[in-house]
Amino acid sequence: MTTHTTGILLAVTLAGLAVSGCATENYVDEHVAVVNTRVDQVNSRVDELSSRVDGQLSALNNRVSGVASAAQAAHSRADAAYTLAQGKFIMTEVGRATVNFDTNKSALTAEAKNTLVALAERLKTENKNVFLEIRGHADVRGAKQSNRELGRERAGAVGRFLAEQGVPGNRMMLGSWGEDQPAADKKTAEAHAENRRVEIVIVE
Repeated sequence: MTTHTTGILLAVTLAGLAVSGCATENYVDEHVAVVNTRVDQVNSRVDELSSRVDGQLSALNNRVSGVASAAQAAHSRADAAYTLAQGKFIMTEVGRATVNFDTNKSALTAEAKNTLVALAERLKTENKNVFLEIRGHADVRGAKQSNRELGRERAGAVGRFLAEQGVPGNRMMLGSWGEDQPAADKKTAEAHAENRRVEIVIVE
């Protein structure tokens, strides 16, 4: 009886261990499957992000290449324009006229008007394709800034008068040097009178 009972208990124990082993294996398999699913999801997300980043990098590279190409094209156009313009901005002086002004005045004197009328007639008949550099000057008396403004007013008076005589305005370039470029360095009445002037430089 005891031997029979012991055999039954041993059989039951072994069966229980077998069932317990199966349960443990199933539990592990289920958790492994869950983890694998999550890993697959993460891999899929990584692949998606990698694809998106690759697309953005490709687009960025295309934009950089486009900008570089545009910059190179602009540089080439600038080089071509510079080559074409070389020598065209170097003007040669072909004549010069000067008119003088009263002290601290920008109004043209009768003598200045006669000089400018003769110059305009000559330009309209002999030098139709030239340009005029109209440079206003002043003597050293007065403030530097005031002299620069006075030179500008004198140049403007000459330019307006020449335009009234038929000289094209787009062929005149006006500027003022104030007291910075005197024709005479002495501080005498005669030197001051010589420095109160506008020079009309004819260039082509």
